[in-house]
Amino acid sequence: MPKKAIIAQVSDMHINAVAETYRNINVRKNFIDVLQFLKERQIDLLVLSGDLAAADGEIEAYQWIKETLTRFPYPYVVMAGNHDRVAVMKQIFDIPVKDVQDDMLYFSRRVNGHRLLFLDTSTYILPKKQLAWLYQQLHHSDESILLFMHHPPLLCDCLFMDSFYPLGNIAETWELLQQLKVVKHIFCGHYHTDKILKEEGKIIYLTPSTMLQIDTKSNRFVVEHIRPGWRMIEWDGEQVNTQVEYLP
Repeated sequence: MPKKAIIAQVSDMHINAVAETYRNINVRKNFIDVLQFLKERQIDLLVLSGDLAAADGEIEAYQWIKETLTRFPYPYVVMAGNHDRVAVMKQIFDIPVKDVQDDMLYFSRRVNGHRLLFLDTSTYILPKKQLAWLYQQLHHSDESILLFMHHPPLLCDCLFMDSFYPLGNIAETWELLQQLKVVKHIFCGHYHTDKILKEEGKIIYLTPSTMLQIDTKSNRFVVEHIRPGWRMIEWDGEQVNTQVEYLP
């Protein structure tokens, strides 16, 4: 029997090109503190699920992140969010050539025998080529998988983010996901909040940011709190156990 996979999802770090604060938040220190906490855990994979850079794929941010991760004892993968640039990420991170197609970063991994798929919504949509790849990978499969994507594939009753920054082709994406019965657990970031949605046999998990959390009940940008958060995932191929944690 494959052993359980233990995954830490860290999202929306928004690391600046230089060591400066944002709204008096030291985003670099937050990331370091989260990694220090995770070092004490026994994890199989760290997933950095998009918006690694502060605004527009700053190369200095990626250089700093990679250097910081040289002191992290566990494997990691990087994903692209809307503030990232895959062409720049390729220059810095050790991304396998096969994981990037047409400047999009989407790929598959196995962790302790379990399959994980990662998508690229850095253009605010899930492009047709990725939709076709996902269908090709899964439509004849009965193997359980976990799916990671930066933007959630549904509106999430988070007023500000739903109104201004949702996935641009939700209807098309959700229609495909409904066809793929093995996709039951979808892990996302982007919304800077902790939330779980259940829809038509699928569960969408929103993972908070290491930077700040956004008030879900306001239609304006309002900071709910600034405690850095992440998500722990334990998966044995059938049962998913997950919880959000925050720095004390």
